[in-house]
Amino acid sequence: MSGVLRRGSLNFDCVGGPRDKGRGSLEANLYGGYRETRPGPKTPEISVIALDFRRYSEDLKKPPSAEQGEQPPSRDLSQDVDSDVISNFLGHYTRWSFLWTLLLCLFQLPTTFHLFMFVFQIAPKDFWCARPENLQQMGVSEWRNISQSSNGCLLLDVDYSQVTYENNQLINWPENATNLGYRQCWHFEFSDEDGSAKTLVQEFELVCGRDILSLVETCFLVGAAAGAVLSGWISDRFGRRHTLMAFVTIQSVFGGILAFSTSVAMFMSLRVIIGFASMTVTVVSFVLVVELVSGKWRTVIGILNILPVAISYVLSAGLAYLIRDWRHLQLAISWPWLIMLSIWFWLPESPRWLLAQGRLDELCGLIERAARMNGTSDSLPSNYRKTLEAAVPRSVQSPPEATATTGVESKAVEADAQDPSASGPVNPLMVVFSAKYWRTTCLTLVIWLTLIIIYFGLTLHLSNLGGNIYINSAVAGTVEAVSICISILVVLKVGIRRSLIGYMLLPGLCCLATNLVSNQTGVIALATIAKCLIGANNAIIPTYTAMQYPTIVRNFGVGMGNLASGIALILVPFLWQLEHIDPLLPLNVMGVCGLIGAVAISLMKDVE
Repeated sequence: MSGVLRRGSLNFDCVGGPRDKGRGSLEANLYGGYRETRPGPKTPEISVIALDFRRYSEDLKKPPSAEQGEQPPSRDLSQDVDSDVISNFLGHYTRWSFLWTLLLCLFQLPTTFHLFMFVFQIAPKDFWCARPENLQQMGVSEWRNISQSSNGCLLLDVDYSQVTYENNQLINWPENATNLGYRQCWHFEFSDEDGSAKTLVQEFELVCGRDILSLVETCFLVGAAAGAVLSGWISDRFGRRHTLMAFVTIQSVFGGILAFSTSVAMFMSLRVIIGFASMTVTVVSFVLVVELVSGKWRTVIGILNILPVAISYVLSAGLAYLIRDWRHLQLAISWPWLIMLSIWFWLPESPRWLLAQGRLDELCGLIERAARMNGTSDSLPSNYRKTLEAAVPRSVQSPPEATATTGVESKAVEADAQDPSASGPVNPLMVVFSAKYWRTTCLTLVIWLTLIIIYFGLTLHLSNLGGNIYINSAVAGTVEAVSICISILVVLKVGIRRSLIGYMLLPGLCCLATNLVSNQTGVIALATIAKCLIGANNAIIPTYTAMQYPTIVRNFGVGMGNLASGIALILVPFLWQLEHIDPLLPLNVMGVCGLIGAVAISLMKDVE
C-alpha cells in the first residue's frame, strides 16, 4: 500500500504486490523508512494502520473545496522508494535538516572530551620519594641516588629526623646504610617540567601502591554502560529533545564540579555520573540526527555524526598541550558547553517519535516551521494532517477515534488485541527481545562487543608504542577522520552490510597476520591498518543498528549496542594484561574477535 501525493489530495493504492514495500509504504511510516531486503510477515500493528488508511482514504480522495483553492504543484516525494509519510512533507535532506544535523553533531565533542581527556589528565610524570623537611635543600638527583630504589617507590629504612644537610654534605648519615632494608614511601615529589600545573596522578599521588587509575577509569565506563540502556528507555518515554538537553546540562555541570574534587573517592563518584550523562548524550543525539533525515541521507549523516569523535582526538591533544593542569583542563571541557542550552527552546523533537506517540499538534507545528525555513509552505497540502492521522499507530490513538468494524476489519482488530504494544505503553525491553527481534538483538550485542574490543584495544596498543602523547593522539585522530570520510563512499557503493563485514574481517586478519611478521615495524604497520579500518566500522555501526529497530524502540536498540560497548571498554585494560604472557596475545584475541564479529554481521538482516 502506498500513498501518492497529488495537488493537496491523496490517492491510496490498496493492491498488494511488490510495490507495497516502496514509495511511502506503511512499513516505512512505522519503521522510519528502513526496509529489509527480505521482509518478514506483516505485524498486527501494520494491519491496524492499514485500517486507518482505509478509513480515511475516501475523505482524502475528495478534491479541495472552493475555499481552499488549487494547491500549487510540489515535489512528489511519495513516488520515491526511500520516502515515508514524514519525508513526504519534510523532504529527505533540506535546509532545515542541514541546520539541525550540523548543530547536533557538535554534541559529540564534549562527550569525547570527557572520555579521552582522562589520558592527558593522568599523563606520566617522573616521581620519587619525597624529601623530609630537614633535607629540602638537598638536590633531587643526590637524594634519589642515596635514599631509594630505582622505581621511586621504596625508601631506605633510615631515621631521617637525625640526618641533616650542611655545606653539601650529609651529617649523621649511617655508615651501614647500604645494608639497611627499604620501606614503602607514603609521600612523593613529582617533576616540575610543567611548572605549577599538576596532573591527577600528582594531585592525589596515585603511584606505586596507590596506582588505581584503571579502577578510576572503570567508574566512568560503568556509568557509560548503564547510561547506554537506560538513556534509550528515557528518551523513548520522554522524547529525544528534552532527554538530550537535560543530560547535556548534567554532563556540563557535574563535569565542572569534578574539577573541584577534594579526594579520589569524590572524583570516582562524579565520573560515574558523567559517564552516564555522556553516553546518554551520545546515543540520543545520534538517534535524533538519523530521525530528522531519510533516504540515503540517513546513512551519510549517521556516519558523519561520528566524525566529530575523530576530530575530538586532535582537539583534545591541542587543548591538553596548552592547558597542562588537570583542574583547569576539566573546567575548559565542561562549563563552556552550557552555551548549547541556548538552543533548547528551538531544538526540534524527532518527527518520527512524535508520530509514533500520536502527538500530531506538535508534529504539525514542526512540519510547518520546517516548511517555512525551506520555503515550501505554499506547497504543503492543506489536508496533510489527515495523512498523519492515518499513520498514527492504533495503540496511541484517542478513544473517540475508535469505530465499529466488520468483516475483514474485525480480523485486524483481533490481531491488534494480541499485540501487547497496542494495549498500552510499549516496554522496549520486551520489544527488542520479542520473537521478531531477539535474534537481531543478540547479534547486535556480539557485534558491538567485538568491535569495541578491537577499536579501543588497538588505540591502547598504538599509544604504548612510545613517542609524544600529544602528537600520537593528533595523528591517530587525523587518520581515523580520513577513514570515516572514505567509508561513506564505500557504503554508498557496495552497501552498508557488506561494508561492515569487510571493515570487521580485514582488521581481524591484520591482527592475526602479526604472527607472520618478524620485526616490530611490520607489527606496527599492520596494527595501524587495522586501526584505520575498524575506525570506519565504529562510525557505521550505529546507523546500521538504528536501521534494525522501529521508531518506538530505536533509541533503546542502539542503547543495547552501547551496553555491549561499555562492557568491552571495561574488558580492554584487562586484555592488555595478557601481554605479560605473550606480546602478541592481545592482538591474537582481537583478531579472533574480528572473525566472530564478521560472522555475526553476515547473519544480520540486510537493509537498504
